Amino acid sequence: MTVVTLGMVGVACNSTKPTSRVPDGGADSASGTGGGTGGGGLGTGGNGGLGVGGTGSGGAPGLGGSSGSGGLPGTGGASSRTGGSAAGGASSGSGGASAGSGGAGRGGTGGGAAGGSSGGITGTGGSSGTGGISSSGGITGTGGASGAGGTSSSGGITGTGGLTGAGGAKGGSTGGGGASGGAGGTSSTCPPATPLAGGKQYCSNSKGNVGGGYSYELWSNGSGSGCMTVFGVDANFSATWTNVGDLLARIGLGFDETKTPTQIGIISSDFAETKTGNSGLVYVGIYGWSVNPLREYYIIEDWGISRPAGVASDGTPRTQMGTITVDGDSYDVWKHTQTNKPAITGDNQTFDQYFSVRQTARQCGHISISEHFSKWAGLGLQLGNLEEAKLLVEAQNSSGTIDFTTATVVVK
Repeated sequence: MTVVTLGMVGVACNSTKPTSRVPDGGADSASGTGGGTGGGGLGTGGNGGLGVGGTGSGGAPGLGGSSGSGGLPGTGGASSRTGGSAAGGASSGSGGASAGSGGAGRGGTGGGAAGGSSGGITGTGGSSGTGGISSSGGITGTGGASGAGGTSSSGGITGTGGLTGAGGAKGGSTGGGGASGGAGGTSSTCPPATPLAGGKQYCSNSKGNVGGGYSYELWSNGSGSGCMTVFGVDANFSATWTNVGDLLARIGLGFDETKTPTQIGIISSDFAETKTGNSGLVYVGIYGWSVNPLREYYIIEDWGISRPAGVASDGTPRTQMGTITVDGDSYDVWKHTQTNKPAITGDNQTFDQYFSVRQTARQCGHISISEHFSKWAGLGLQLGNLEEAKLLVEAQNSSGTIDFTTATVVVK
């Protein structure tokens, strides 16, 4: 019968819109002389002036104005320097017809006599849907949704770009994830879950299969009382304990001790738990053993009254081997030598324990078990052939309860 060691200290259980370059369409519209053939007079307002020529038909075609080339014939309604391609005389000197990129298109005010169009005034403010780019946290996009008035652009046709706030509508509505609660939508609390009912309870040292490839084990040193309930649903279980000296309850995967973790594959777990009673030592996380060499290991996600650190439960020191980052948080890595202590070999042995202790306790999440193994090896802590990888609660000199409402251990 497999004996599990006890020697731990309580631990264990996480747009930028591209800047549209405004075309220099009106750059050369200094004079806008002529207006074609017309009796349109001088049309001196090349910069958006009034276009003196009374009925100058010359401005009708607005040759060149269509491309914002300075509105040469566009009798005054020539292109607006700021209007991008909105080149003045495009049609009847309408000026700022497209108000490139939603710009102001101010040069279109004159519009030449031919069309008499004052519509070149292109919806100022339609340029980009101010604030829609980053959406200020993403909740509302601060006006980006409507393009801040660019939709109608009175006379300026569409105020191109203002229609959607240049991405503001999309960015603003979702806020780049901000709407779901900050930093990528990661929840700071675990979702509520209802513990499973029924199941089979064990209150003495035992182990066996629970279905779905999972196995369980309960071990205690006999003092106090403790039980675990196995539900046969994934690796879910619950446990209760009262004044126990040491109790370990766990469910997960067992292996035949012939393969290293790398040979087995990528091992990971997902869990969610609720617990009561934080007195004494309590740790929650992943637990297991290897052979050749004999090693006992812990990945501790949550704990009781204190986070495990440099002193083991028996008062002997642990050695800190380094700090690693896995699953978005830092873990302190410790090594501790157990001397003449119970082991899975069925007798007392001397062996090393490896610990990853999460710096911030959590009660749910994903655990990349194989990544811990790999990073331990990089620190000189090498496991042998794997014997098990299980979700665990261990308690010493403690009373409390725990329910694993989500619990899986898988190999890919």
